Amino acid sequence: MKLGEIAKKYYVEQGLNCAVSVLLGANEVYNLGLTKEDAKLVTAFGGGMGCGNLCGALAGSMAALGKVYLSEGEMYNPDFKEVCAGFVTAFTEKWGTTLCTPIKEVNVTPEEKCGKTVLETGNMLQEYIDNLKK
Repeated sequence: MKLGEIAKKYYVEQGLNCAVSVLLGANEVYNLGLTKEDAKLVTAFGGGMGCGNLCGALAGSMAALGKVYLSEGEMYNPDFKEVCAGFVTAFTEKWGTTLCTPIKEVNVTPEEKCGKTVLETGNMLQEYIDNLKK
């Protein structure tokens, strides 16, 4: 199962927010060793930090990138800024913004709310990470 599909299951079926759902999806795909308790660290990013600002799916993706890209015990890597910037650029090209409110305006459905955003961002993240590893 692809990362986006896993993330969407967390989002739709378990009612977790977008940031947590994407992070836990990445956790399953890349065996990051995170618990649901660990994922609480990104809960505040859901719904654009509760006010429509930074997209929570993007925030969860960035947290996952840190866990995937940085080595155990490593808190800084000079190449990591470029890794992050590359994903933000890809995200912005796809959605036209990094802000939750405008993304919601075109993607939210009554049945799945932000399910499409979670699904597609999760799949983008998986493709991005897999290309980094090549």
